[in-house]
Amino acid sequence: MQLCCSVFMFYIFEIFFVLTCILNSSCGRRFDYYPGYYGEQENKAKLALEKLEHAPQWVKNWPDASVKMGQVSGVALDNSGNVLVFHRGHNVWDANTFSDKDIYLNLAEPPISQPTILVFNETGDLIDMWGENLFHMPHGITVDSESNVWVTDVAMHQVFKFNPQDRENPVLVLGEKFVPRDDETHFCKPSAVAVMSNGDFFVADGYCNTRIIKYAADGSKLLQFGRRAGESPFVFQVPHALTLAEDRGLVCCADRERGRAACFRADNGTYVTAFRSWLIGPRLFSVAYAPIHGGRLYVVNGPSGSREIPVRGYVIDFNSGRLIQTFAPDGGLSNPHDVVVSPDGSRVYVAELNPYKVYKFVDDQLKNERKEVKNVTIPAKPTATIEASSVGAEGARWAWRGAAAGAAGAALLAAAALALLRARNNGKGREAQPLM
Repeated sequence: MQLCCSVFMFYIFEIFFVLTCILNSSCGRRFDYYPGYYGEQENKAKLALEKLEHAPQWVKNWPDASVKMGQVSGVALDNSGNVLVFHRGHNVWDANTFSDKDIYLNLAEPPISQPTILVFNETGDLIDMWGENLFHMPHGITVDSESNVWVTDVAMHQVFKFNPQDRENPVLVLGEKFVPRDDETHFCKPSAVAVMSNGDFFVADGYCNTRIIKYAADGSKLLQFGRRAGESPFVFQVPHALTLAEDRGLVCCADRERGRAACFRADNGTYVTAFRSWLIGPRLFSVAYAPIHGGRLYVVNGPSGSREIPVRGYVIDFNSGRLIQTFAPDGGLSNPHDVVVSPDGSRVYVAELNPYKVYKFVDDQLKNERKEVKNVTIPAKPTATIEASSVGAEGARWAWRGAAAGAAGAALLAAAALALLRARNNGKGREAQPLM
């Protein structure tokens, strides 16, 4: 009896020890603010940034500074290489814009009277403007292979498609004006659109409905995926931006409040992989893809309330899942909201909500390279490793890498400890599988 009690106490002590280690590792980094904590974390981020190539380079004095704009919510490239900037004019999204039911509170106000879509050429000259008296709260913008312009308006809860011949009357409208719902014919603050070369398109829906919907070119629904809660890789916390990697058959989403770029098969919505990093932090606002050097993702993070996480743009090598470059204007970014990249990766543009700006970056090395895609080996960056996880549609397994497993990692470790205790009690000694 005494021996049994001793063994039982040993197991209890072992579990307590494991749980203590879990709490120290998963929570201590976030809450244990001992003297010098911020300095150490900032120094860690500084050292990590030094290991990355600082490219593409910021182009100063772009665009024309005389052109005034409001909150810049979106940026896109057309098929001629011109830059479309989607801004909110005099309207501002703040705490008084929507009710707790996501109803737009300024229904009595007319649409924005200023042109909300500004078109700049590569040198930063304003060559066109349109979109006046159409929108209330602009958000996402993209241009498809047929030069149609697609936009979302979160106040109107709608998606619009404009063809090149008529910039005043949309040829396709999805959603009901000012009516937020979660059903087959409505949206709730849709955030982005991505259009495939065959005309099929995806909508990120968005701030309330946490889903991605695929449509045929005529607007008929093909499929949707996304969940509000749980541990599934299909759980979104604001699917904020979309990009297509058609050479890989993927659509990728900036899952804003989960701090990840999550990629899914474009044909059936199967989850494929995700990218995240402690250096990017817990919030990732936008993602763009360029099919160069085996594929690269361009992402921008955002303010997270953490002084040690710099707000910048980053470039991810798709094959290795590692950060390889970082970019920002002098002094860094404040509130980046969207990013777009040219197919050859030589030009990157970032839209910023506040201050009201859009930035241009140029990668001279890529600009001077031959245009065909070449596979190259990217040097490892051990202090800036991306967490990449990969599962099938049924969510068969998670693979965790890096230092940010967080609460989910703690739960897994606790489960492993309990499983070890049960195995011992049952006389079936098993070594717990390591977390990758």
